[in-house]
Amino acid sequence: MNVLQKLRPSFALIPVVVFAVVITGAASRSAAQAGTGKTVAQKATEQFESSPLKTASLDKDIWMFSGDGGNVTAIVAEGSTLLIDSGVDSRVSELNAAIFKATWRPVTRLVNTHCHFDHTGGNVYFGAAGVTIIAQENVKKWLSSVQNVPFIGLRDGSYPAQALPTVTYSSGMTLRQDTLRLTLDNYGPAHTDGDTIIYISPANIAVVGDIFSNHFYPIIDLSTGGSIDGMIHALDQILAQTDAHTKIVPGHGPVATRSDLQDYRDMLVQVRLRIDVLVAAGKTMDEAVAADPTKDFDSEWGRGYVSPDVFVRMVFTSLREGSANR
Repeated sequence: MNVLQKLRPSFALIPVVVFAVVITGAASRSAAQAGTGKTVAQKATEQFESSPLKTASLDKDIWMFSGDGGNVTAIVAEGSTLLIDSGVDSRVSELNAAIFKATWRPVTRLVNTHCHFDHTGGNVYFGAAGVTIIAQENVKKWLSSVQNVPFIGLRDGSYPAQALPTVTYSSGMTLRQDTLRLTLDNYGPAHTDGDTIIYISPANIAVVGDIFSNHFYPIIDLSTGGSIDGMIHALDQILAQTDAHTKIVPGHGPVATRSDLQDYRDMLVQVRLRIDVLVAAGKTMDEAVAADPTKDFDSEWGRGYVSPDVFVRMVFTSLREGSANR
């Protein structure tokens, strides 16, 4: 046994539980295909299962791990590591090994940016080992139940008790990790109604979850209260709290700048305006898709697993439901 094996915290005590979650999770997230094409969830899962796990340094004692689901951030203290998100369930052992190799500290706390499987899949693994899970209060509600997310073929939720947050907040809270201060904020329904944005100071890093994917059209989870208006509102708040030197950790994709975030926000505003005109004109969803309101953005933002037509359908539904409630 080498020194790394001796020092690595043992999470092997729950292999049966992890295996069960992988199997049931995969079954619950398999969705019927639309025609012969693959759903957003199927395309995303294939990417998460096959992409190499990469480790990158963000700052002194702050690391980012990518490839196995949503981006994972690790913040090292004298005797512990705090995680932001936990990747997909099937690769959590690989993720844990990479985290310990980089930090040489056991994970003691885990913050979830929201409830989706590619950010919470490792919760059962860490939670069963005694890690404290922290999230906005709605995350616990959604992880405890089953959601069917419209337009993307995702059926998710009903996690076991050990995967649920044990510390929750409503609008904001503050954590300390040695000399670093982590400010957790929820700006209301955006990507979901349980989003957490984490500002790490004085490192000047903002971890924003799936409110921003770099450079992909986002998922707007209408089943958990997400909305295009809320996405733009949250982005405005993040832009107000950051500067040109802030490192933006997106839910997916490479580390970004405030300028990247501004471009993304401006794209969403333009798409919202165009589709709102179609909604006001009484167009159907299929007519809105046929109008191709994202065509001049597709080359930059349409290369991910959310296709332009799926994105238009989500925005259209969000605006139509918002108009009906005015």
